[in-house]
Amino acid sequence: MTNIFSDIPIWAIAVWAVLAFLISWYYYKKRSWLKEVKSSMRRLMFLLRGLGLTLLGVLLANLLIRSTKTELNNPLLITVVDNSSSMLNYKDSSKVEDEIKNFQRKLNASFGSRFDNLIYTLDGSVQSIDSLGFSSGVSDFSSSLNSIYNDYYGRNIGAVIFLSDGNYNKGARPTFTAEKFKNVPFYTVGVGDTVQKTDQRIQNIVANDIAFLDNAFPIEVVVEGIKLSERKYKITLFEDGKKLHEKEYEHNQGDVSLTKVKFLVDAKSSGVHEYMVRLSEMDDEYNVKNNTKRIYLEVIDDRSKVLMIAEGMHPDLGAIKMALASEQNLETEIVTTRNIDEAGDLEDYDLIIWHNPGTDRKESLFNKISRTELPIWYITGPATSQQTLQRLKLVPTVQTTGQKDNVAIAFNTRFNLFELSESTIRSINEFPPMTAHYGKISYPKNNSILGFQKVGNIAKPEPIFFFGERKEKYAVTYGNGLWNWRLGNYQQNQSHEAFNELIQKTVQYLIIKENRSRLRISVPKEINTVENTVIDARFYNESYEPITEPTINFKLEKADGTSFEYAFLALDDHYQLDLGKLDFGRYSWKADVTFNGETFEKTGSFAVEEVALEAQSTRADHQLLNQIAMNQSGKFYELDKATNVIADLEQRKDITPLAYEQSTFEKLIDNLWWFVLLIVLFGGEWFLRRYNGGY
Repeated sequence: MTNIFSDIPIWAIAVWAVLAFLISWYYYKKRSWLKEVKSSMRRLMFLLRGLGLTLLGVLLANLLIRSTKTELNNPLLITVVDNSSSMLNYKDSSKVEDEIKNFQRKLNASFGSRFDNLIYTLDGSVQSIDSLGFSSGVSDFSSSLNSIYNDYYGRNIGAVIFLSDGNYNKGARPTFTAEKFKNVPFYTVGVGDTVQKTDQRIQNIVANDIAFLDNAFPIEVVVEGIKLSERKYKITLFEDGKKLHEKEYEHNQGDVSLTKVKFLVDAKSSGVHEYMVRLSEMDDEYNVKNNTKRIYLEVIDDRSKVLMIAEGMHPDLGAIKMALASEQNLETEIVTTRNIDEAGDLEDYDLIIWHNPGTDRKESLFNKISRTELPIWYITGPATSQQTLQRLKLVPTVQTTGQKDNVAIAFNTRFNLFELSESTIRSINEFPPMTAHYGKISYPKNNSILGFQKVGNIAKPEPIFFFGERKEKYAVTYGNGLWNWRLGNYQQNQSHEAFNELIQKTVQYLIIKENRSRLRISVPKEINTVENTVIDARFYNESYEPITEPTINFKLEKADGTSFEYAFLALDDHYQLDLGKLDFGRYSWKADVTFNGETFEKTGSFAVEEVALEAQSTRADHQLLNQIAMNQSGKFYELDKATNVIADLEQRKDITPLAYEQSTFEKLIDNLWWFVLLIVLFGGEWFLRRYNGGY
């Protein structure tokens, strides 16, 4: 169907056509040389000029032509095949692949001309059913259905056929995702059997990602037993192939048993270690592949050393040490100015906590501590004079009168150097007063003030606890009485949690150093055998601006000595390297880059965990498949009755082709052939006039 649109009325074009022929008639009427020309030739020249003028007017009228075309789209028939390895965990697994292929061929033969048949696996679309391979290490139904929904949203999807054993181990519950397909029937075909088999397996291993050297850390194992009521088994823990512990347990009474086994392991050496848990095998056990599970854990020697210097013994230092006692990666030491030499070199420490600096009046010691480039937490009570505060060269301006004052703390809501829990903030505002100088403190950096002085319920503008930065970070507590805060916290809540969190977060903030390395490599924390390992890198110039000009090389070495060399891909402001799927085990790596004649290197190690989720499945979950089919107006069949799906689809009246109208718009003046015709009309008329002696 074709329609014409114009900005001017169509009748105006007819008027112009009449006017064009009148102009042509008037032109040829007054030409004397036409008297000698044949009448047929005169009429031809008159007609050419009239048609040319008419066509010129039509083109200038900016006519728009709409062409409508009707297309018939066949419904889509989408088959999703679960290609995970659990599909082969059953007695009839040898027949599964052939039966699925036969079903798909019958489907194509029945609906090849009426439907557009598409085949998907959980990994994506496939060109042919013959290319199926049941080797995927995870079953993520939700992700696959979401991908199909996004690709074909708004299209005429006739039906979705889902062939699976119903066991999924990643992503959201597929029933929720299937609900996105409005008015699309789902036919589910169940593979495997639902009979509960005699089996035991390691359901889960719980452990921290890292442990600290010379500390003990727990490994908790959850063991599941099915139809093994009150039968004994052994569970063994190995570290790097060496047996550490072996225990004997008994499955609980009943068809299903869950037992938690806890091992306490000493971290004796740093590095990445493999911990393997193994269950002893039962004679009638269906699947022994799930009796073994491995995890990898990194032991690091990353303890920080904190030196607390007391110019006079004070309970504040004891309160701080007790708050830090639970921090396994911190090593704290208290010394007085009399025995400070026993502490050794100050540079061996990561933080100094200096209580009442300058009160011991030892000039050389004061200079030694104040000139160090370590982070320092100053706790300055009334015994610290104003002159001493000025010599410490802290940022705020302090004016004291020499008198004492009892002030509490009001938490600064604009503080943003680190976060504290809401319960801790409430407790801080209820801490009892401490003893401080009476005077004024001017400190402009409001976001570095943790708390202001408070008298009664009135908060003063002077800080009582604040942070600053010179070459290194520092903190100042303007008063003595931290021990009183700890005691008050316990009186309020029967615990020291708020006080401990405040002290721990303060120390952590001061110890953490800013990363000033120009080459930075970011390795994912969790790496497994089923997902690609992607490593990010950044390189900075002398001004610490990210650049991507030089090439960053990367060498990966397995535990057996096999090595691989790569180069990072340069992106906009960073680098990226996709190592693909790696085998389980331990790896060490080295990255290097050369820029302006200088070489920068980084080294490290990581572990790839084996994901054996599919080996855990010993029975099919047809109940889930049945629920999906019922929710989506379809039906569930077992694999040996899959041809019933074809019969059901034949009977459905709601799966029909859809007609779509497609309209295209074209301006008449944009068509080159009209200009060719215009040239032919005027050119022909001009030629005939010249041929007959006219001008």
